[in-house]
Amino acid sequence: MRKASPDTDQISRSLLQKAIRRADLQMTKLAINYIIHNDDFDWMRKRLAVITFEECWTYGLEVSYDNDEKIIVNHLLKIVGTVKNRNAAGLGSLGYVLSEKDETVYFGDDEDRSIRIIAEAIKRPNDFWEWTKKQSLNERQKSLVEKADKGFRKAGWPWDRAFAQAAAYLAITGDIPETKYVEPISDVNFPLWVAIDKHTKQGKVAIREAAKQIGFNANKALWLAFYFESAKCNQIEFSPWWDKEVNWRMRKLGITKEEGQATWEQLKIIVIELLKEETQKLKEKISTEKPLKIDSSSSIQISMF
Repeated sequence: MRKASPDTDQISRSLLQKAIRRADLQMTKLAINYIIHNDDFDWMRKRLAVITFEECWTYGLEVSYDNDEKIIVNHLLKIVGTVKNRNAAGLGSLGYVLSEKDETVYFGDDEDRSIRIIAEAIKRPNDFWEWTKKQSLNERQKSLVEKADKGFRKAGWPWDRAFAQAAAYLAITGDIPETKYVEPISDVNFPLWVAIDKHTKQGKVAIREAAKQIGFNANKALWLAFYFESAKCNQIEFSPWWDKEVNWRMRKLGITKEEGQATWEQLKIIVIELLKEETQKLKEKISTEKPLKIDSSSSIQISMF
């Protein structure tokens, strides 16, 4: 498994996705601005595929992966305003867990078959994509499968790729919902500390320390931080596969959702305090770069903003 370069700014990358999830337009622009100024555009172009299928898989009908800064930026800005649909994220995650031979993801219902299909798709991706393209497809299904296939090839981690596979599977097994949009926000009090999460060195240390202080299992605390803070969205459509993933994870951790939420609220107070210095550094970092001109001059229209 490949590892990120030690020179990679994981916090700014994390900030981009957290801002998109919370529909904060201004913070998304600041994150994009910083990433481009620091020569990380190629990562952002590839990450667009992951963000699409993890956050709002139906946007796969619109996304494109052009090597064009304005087009990529405008796609990201459009996803900011989507009502999130995390169905592909939930199904993809459960399929990935099963591919690792963990059968606790089964719920004992007819939908277990879908989890098995995604697990098999992870092991045999070429066969999976060949199979999806042989289904009797309408134009919307065909388009989303093609976009998901391209997105799959841009993702690096197997669980990220599983989101694209799950999106393709959802597309060929039912109607593709219309993507819904809301007016994005620009919160002057955006909680910057959420970007310093379990996927960053500093965030992992802070969460583990907070868990120690309240006498809670550190590995469980890392998962609570993800589900109850990092994955928080502005609005989310009914996403039964995402609900299944959350329910499975809580079951795996041996706690209820209510207990998990209550424990995270305890941890959160400590984590915010522990990350004060890092949060201030992030605030200064993203505000010092000369602003880029981000507009809708490409073919992607973002007039709702």
